[in-house]
Amino acid sequence: MSKPGPEAADAASKPTTSSDVTARLPLRGWTLELARRWNSGTYSLFVLHGNIFDVFPAQNGGQVTYVPVKTLLLRRLFPERGLMLFYDIGDGLTFGSAQMQKRFFEWLEVYDEVEGTSFHQQGPPREFTKLAPLLRRFFLRAVDAPKERKGVTLIIDFPEKVIPACEEAGASWDERMALVMLLKWAASPEMRQLDVGIVLVTESATELHADLLQNPHVAQVRLDLPDAEERLRFLQSGWVEEMAGGKPVADWSDLAVNDLAERTAGLNLLRVQHLLAEAVRNGARVTAEHVGASKKRLIEEFCQGLVRFKDPKPGVTLDAVAVHQAAKKKLRELAWLIKNGKTDVLERGILVPGRVGVGKTFLIDCFASECGLPVMEVGEFRSKWVGDTERQQMRILMTIRALGPVVVVVDEADAVFGGRDSGGEDSGVSSRVFAAFAAHIGDSTLRGRELWVAMTSRPDLLAIDMKRQGRFGLCVPLFPAQGPEDVLEIFTTLAGLKRIALGEVIRSYIRQNLGQLPLTGSDVDAILSRAKERAVLAGRDDDVQLADLEEAVQSFIDPLDPDLLALQELAAVLACSDRRYLPPRYRDADRANLLEEFTRLKIRAGRR
Repeated sequence: MSKPGPEAADAASKPTTSSDVTARLPLRGWTLELARRWNSGTYSLFVLHGNIFDVFPAQNGGQVTYVPVKTLLLRRLFPERGLMLFYDIGDGLTFGSAQMQKRFFEWLEVYDEVEGTSFHQQGPPREFTKLAPLLRRFFLRAVDAPKERKGVTLIIDFPEKVIPACEEAGASWDERMALVMLLKWAASPEMRQLDVGIVLVTESATELHADLLQNPHVAQVRLDLPDAEERLRFLQSGWVEEMAGGKPVADWSDLAVNDLAERTAGLNLLRVQHLLAEAVRNGARVTAEHVGASKKRLIEEFCQGLVRFKDPKPGVTLDAVAVHQAAKKKLRELAWLIKNGKTDVLERGILVPGRVGVGKTFLIDCFASECGLPVMEVGEFRSKWVGDTERQQMRILMTIRALGPVVVVVDEADAVFGGRDSGGEDSGVSSRVFAAFAAHIGDSTLRGRELWVAMTSRPDLLAIDMKRQGRFGLCVPLFPAQGPEDVLEIFTTLAGLKRIALGEVIRSYIRQNLGQLPLTGSDVDAILSRAKERAVLAGRDDDVQLADLEEAVQSFIDPLDPDLLALQELAAVLACSDRRYLPPRYRDADRANLLEEFTRLKIRAGRR
């Protein structure tokens, strides 16, 4: 096949000089990968997926402008092609220029005369299954005019609407025909000899039929979110000043361009444009607070509210966490490695198991703030709609990859990750979701850029593939209070947050009456809230007395099943990867006895 552009390979490696302003911009990232795979001459069908709705740099005379992906393909990668055709089920077949359209309809007039059709007057059919045979005949006409051959490129938008991912039995006849046509085009040596290329452009490759994606004749190229260098180049391209009416950045922003490029990690260029234009055109100054709040909103919108993004809180450290001394020591070591750039020895993921209420989320929030890193919280994102689950997962992983360095928190990890065996109940969606997570988390090239934290009260339900070294091999369990000093520390810490003064009488009561209870932070929070409520109702807003606390304790009933809590605690013990993280009573316990007790509790819980 001919190259996307005569200078494609050279432009990728040579810098642009001042005397070559109107020459092509160097290819980078996905454009370079596409050019290399195209130039190999071994593919005729390509799938572009990922950040397809963004804008990309393209030369326009002596200036650099940012254009949609289809315009970039037309201007930069395929400027010398004989014909550029575009297709989607909404607009049908369209053309790269009026001259190209004229050439096609001239051929179509000849076709009508031969076949007795009237496409020249009515226009080509909109349905892909009817259009594809017509296009194939058009592609083959190059054999009769080899001197005019400059190649043909067909770009198909929203191909998931033509060949959606589905079970064979659920596919319509038209979908099966379209799939077979594309597979035949991909495998056809004749198409490659005729210099015909088909490019499918979709946000999520997993929304396309698996038979197409798994075919060795199909090349997949992923469009990632822009990195800091690309965002800086975008901000320095001149559109910022033009958007601001010619005013320099310093007149409307507290942040320099370099700082803006760093702070907008995780956003594509179009959303960066939205973020700045929203402030400037509404007369607001661009501040660190505005960027942080807008970035949070835009990321959560992009992921459709299925993630929660949080920037680090200044001044918040692990000192705010009561008890959990062993866990805090390990997390402080990891924080030191992050802050000092020793990321080559950093863990890829941390498993944090523990019974409900022990403070897993608060601990990790404080850890992330001590590291100075933002937090991306991933919750359950599965959907009942076909293809929606995998598209959401793709958006989440693509955003995380671009955000780094970042702490990724997965609550209820056993449910979110799922497992390899879906039992066939969801057409393999759970298996594909699990495989995508496992591949991403196991990617060692992302070490130091992403630190994954999986929190769960049932680590035994987490697939063993996830608990191996290189994924979540480090397991740091959390436990309830282990004695009077732990209980008092939890009360003291939470009382400080609630502005409750604990006198010596109350402290003594806590040690003597509550010190041996396996209380968690949520238990203590509930007791203190009830005590303060009683004081407020008695007109003593800032004076919580011993009687208030006693009544709160005596009336408190823990609604949680003690057997289930014991099961969760033993699950955390058995998942632990280092004895130093265990309380003394478990540190040297016989593991066989623990397994026996765990099995007994599990069977008992299963009967309810």
